[in-house]
Amino acid sequence: MINSIDLDQLQRAREHIAAHPAEGIARYGVGLTWQEGVRATVSTLPMQIGETTLPRSFGWTVDEPPELLGQSKGPTPQELLMSGVGACIMVGFVVNAAAKGVRLRSLTVELRGSLDLAGFMNLRSDAQIKMLGLEYAITVDCDAADEVLAEIERVAVEFSPNAMTVRNGVPLSGKVVRN
Repeated sequence: MINSIDLDQLQRAREHIAAHPAEGIARYGVGLTWQEGVRATVSTLPMQIGETTLPRSFGWTVDEPPELLGQSKGPTPQELLMSGVGACIMVGFVVNAAAKGVRLRSLTVELRGSLDLAGFMNLRSDAQIKMLGLEYAITVDCDAADEVLAEIERVAVEFSPNAMTVRNGVPLSGKVVRN
Protein backbone atom coordinates (compact mmCIF):
# COMPACT_ATOMS: atom_id res chain seq x y z
CA MET A 1 0.00 0.00 0.00
CA ILE A 2 1.27 3.43 -0.95
CA ASN A 3 -0.84 6.51 -0.11
CA SER A 4 -3.55 4.03 1.05
CA ILE A 5 -3.80 2.72 -2.53
CA ASP A 6 -3.73 -1.06 -2.94
CA LEU A 7 -1.50 -1.40 -6.00
CA ASP A 8 -2.32 -5.10 -6.41
CA GLN A 9 -6.04 -4.28 -6.49
CA LEU A 10 -5.35 -1.49 -8.99
CA GLN A 11 -3.50 -3.92 -11.25
CA ARG A 12 -6.24 -6.55 -10.98
CA ALA A 13 -8.87 -3.93 -11.90
CA ARG A 14 -6.80 -2.78 -14.89
CA GLU A 15 -6.37 -6.37 -16.11
CA HIS A 16 -10.07 -7.16 -15.60
CA ILE A 17 -11.27 -4.09 -17.50
CA ALA A 18 -8.73 -4.72 -20.28
CA ALA A 19 -10.08 -8.27 -20.66
CA HIS A 20 -13.76 -7.30 -20.22
CA PRO A 21 -14.30 -3.75 -21.57
CA ALA A 22 -18.02 -3.70 -20.72
CA GLU A 23 -17.08 -4.09 -17.05
CA GLY A 24 -15.26 -0.77 -17.29
CA ILE A 25 -18.37 1.28 -18.05
CA ALA A 26 -19.44 3.29 -15.00
CA ARG A 27 -22.86 4.97 -14.91
CA TYR A 28 -23.62 7.71 -12.40
CA GLY A 29 -26.64 9.79 -11.50
CA VAL A 30 -27.96 12.39 -9.11
CA GLY A 31 -31.46 13.64 -8.43
CA LEU A 32 -32.24 17.22 -7.47
CA THR A 33 -35.36 18.34 -5.65
CA TRP A 34 -36.19 22.04 -5.56
CA GLN A 35 -36.68 23.35 -2.02
CA GLU A 36 -37.34 27.09 -2.38
CA GLY A 37 -35.83 30.07 -4.12
CA VAL A 38 -32.69 28.82 -5.84
CA ARG A 39 -31.97 26.02 -3.32
CA ALA A 40 -32.23 22.31 -4.07
CA THR A 41 -31.31 19.10 -2.31
CA VAL A 42 -29.26 16.59 -4.23
CA SER A 43 -29.10 12.85 -3.69
CA THR A 44 -27.04 10.23 -5.42
CA LEU A 45 -28.75 7.58 -7.51
CA PRO A 46 -27.46 4.00 -7.65
CA MET A 47 -24.18 3.70 -9.52
CA GLN A 48 -23.48 0.92 -11.97
CA ILE A 49 -20.05 -0.48 -12.85
CA GLY A 50 -20.41 -3.01 -15.62
CA GLU A 51 -23.33 -5.19 -14.51
CA THR A 52 -22.84 -4.44 -10.80
CA THR A 53 -25.22 -1.95 -9.19
CA LEU A 54 -23.87 -0.09 -6.18
CA PRO A 55 -26.27 1.64 -3.81
CA ARG A 56 -25.29 5.24 -3.10
CA SER A 57 -26.80 7.24 -0.26
CA PHE A 58 -25.21 10.66 -0.22
CA GLY A 59 -26.93 13.99 -0.22
CA TRP A 60 -26.14 17.67 -0.12
CA THR A 61 -27.68 21.08 -0.67
CA VAL A 62 -27.05 23.44 -3.58
CA ASP A 63 -27.72 27.15 -3.11
CA GLU A 64 -26.52 30.59 -4.07
CA PRO A 65 -25.40 33.48 -1.87
CA PRO A 66 -27.96 36.21 -1.07
CA GLU A 67 -26.37 38.41 -3.77
CA LEU A 68 -27.54 35.81 -6.30
CA LEU A 69 -31.00 35.28 -4.77
CA GLY A 70 -30.06 32.43 -2.42
CA GLN A 71 -29.52 31.90 1.29
CA SER A 72 -25.98 30.41 1.25
CA LYS A 73 -27.18 27.07 2.63
CA GLY A 74 -24.85 25.12 0.37
CA PRO A 75 -22.23 25.46 -2.34
CA THR A 76 -23.14 27.00 -5.68
CA PRO A 77 -23.43 24.84 -8.81
CA GLN A 78 -20.10 26.28 -9.98
CA GLU A 79 -18.38 25.38 -6.70
CA LEU A 80 -19.71 21.84 -7.05
CA LEU A 81 -18.48 21.66 -10.64
CA MET A 82 -15.02 22.84 -9.55
CA SER A 83 -14.99 20.39 -6.61
CA GLY A 84 -15.76 17.54 -9.00
CA VAL A 85 -12.95 18.54 -11.34
CA GLY A 86 -10.51 19.08 -8.47
CA ALA A 87 -11.42 15.82 -6.75
CA CYS A 88 -10.99 13.89 -9.99
CA ILE A 89 -7.54 15.41 -10.54
CA MET A 90 -6.65 14.63 -6.92
CA VAL A 91 -7.70 10.99 -7.28
CA GLY A 92 -5.56 10.66 -10.40
CA PHE A 93 -2.62 12.35 -8.69
CA VAL A 94 -2.76 10.09 -5.61
CA VAL A 95 -3.17 6.89 -7.63
CA ASN A 96 -0.44 7.77 -10.14
CA ALA A 97 1.93 8.84 -7.36
CA ALA A 98 1.36 5.49 -5.67
CA ALA A 99 1.91 3.64 -8.96
CA LYS A 100 5.27 5.42 -9.30
CA GLY A 101 6.20 4.61 -5.69
CA VAL A 102 5.86 8.23 -4.52
CA ARG A 103 4.71 8.48 -0.92
CA LEU A 104 2.73 11.64 -0.27
CA ARG A 105 2.92 13.41 3.08
CA SER A 106 0.27 15.96 2.11
CA LEU A 107 -1.63 17.04 -0.98
CA THR A 108 -4.07 19.85 -1.67
CA VAL A 109 -5.77 20.82 -4.90
CA GLU A 110 -7.27 24.27 -5.34
CA LEU A 111 -9.42 25.35 -8.27
CA ARG A 112 -10.44 28.85 -9.19
CA GLY A 113 -12.68 30.09 -11.95
CA SER A 114 -14.85 33.01 -12.97
CA LEU A 115 -18.21 33.54 -14.54
CA ASP A 116 -19.68 36.58 -16.27
CA LEU A 117 -23.15 36.83 -14.75
CA ALA A 118 -24.25 38.97 -17.71
CA GLY A 119 -24.15 35.79 -19.82
CA PHE A 120 -26.33 33.81 -17.39
CA MET A 121 -28.73 36.76 -17.15
CA ASN A 122 -28.82 37.19 -20.96
CA LEU A 123 -27.83 40.86 -20.66
CA ARG A 124 -25.27 41.07 -23.45
CA SER A 125 -24.82 39.02 -26.60
CA ASP A 126 -21.02 39.11 -26.16
CA ALA A 127 -21.10 37.74 -22.59
CA GLN A 128 -20.23 34.06 -22.33
CA ILE A 129 -22.61 31.79 -20.44
CA LYS A 130 -19.98 29.19 -19.59
CA MET A 131 -17.28 29.71 -17.01
CA LEU A 132 -14.41 31.72 -18.39
CA GLY A 133 -11.84 29.11 -17.44
CA LEU A 134 -10.62 26.99 -14.55
CA GLU A 135 -7.16 27.03 -13.06
CA TYR A 136 -5.86 24.45 -10.63
CA ALA A 137 -2.95 24.48 -8.19
CA ILE A 138 -1.64 21.24 -6.70
CA THR A 139 0.42 21.61 -3.54
CA VAL A 140 2.27 18.47 -2.56
CA ASP A 141 4.76 17.42 0.09
CA CYS A 142 6.82 14.40 -0.96
CA ASP A 143 10.36 13.40 -1.87
CA ALA A 144 9.81 12.98 -5.63
CA ALA A 145 11.84 14.89 -8.21
CA ASP A 146 10.18 17.75 -10.07
CA GLU A 147 10.18 15.76 -13.33
CA VAL A 148 8.33 12.89 -11.65
CA LEU A 149 5.75 15.28 -10.17
CA ALA A 150 5.26 16.91 -13.57
CA GLU A 151 4.56 13.50 -15.12
CA ILE A 152 2.15 12.56 -12.31
CA GLU A 153 0.35 15.89 -12.82
CA ARG A 154 0.15 15.41 -16.60
CA VAL A 155 -1.35 11.95 -16.30
CA ALA A 156 -3.67 12.99 -13.46
CA VAL A 157 -5.12 15.79 -15.58
CA GLU A 158 -5.10 14.13 -19.02
CA PHE A 159 -6.81 10.99 -17.69
CA SER A 160 -9.25 12.81 -15.38
CA PRO A 161 -12.76 12.16 -16.70
CA ASN A 162 -14.07 15.35 -15.07
CA ALA A 163 -11.20 17.57 -16.25
CA MET A 164 -11.48 16.21 -19.80
CA THR A 165 -15.29 16.61 -19.75
CA VAL A 166 -14.85 20.29 -18.86
CA ARG A 167 -11.97 20.80 -21.29
CA ASN A 168 -13.58 19.04 -24.26
CA GLY A 169 -17.28 19.23 -23.47
CA VAL A 170 -19.89 16.53 -23.90
CA PRO A 171 -23.32 16.46 -25.52
CA LEU A 172 -26.13 17.60 -23.25
CA SER A 173 -29.71 16.57 -23.89
CA GLY A 174 -32.89 16.33 -21.91
CA LYS A 175 -36.59 17.07 -21.74
CA VAL A 176 -39.35 18.35 -19.48
CA VAL A 177 -41.78 15.76 -18.12
CA ARG A 178 -45.07 16.77 -16.50
CA ASN A 179 -45.79 15.37 -13.06
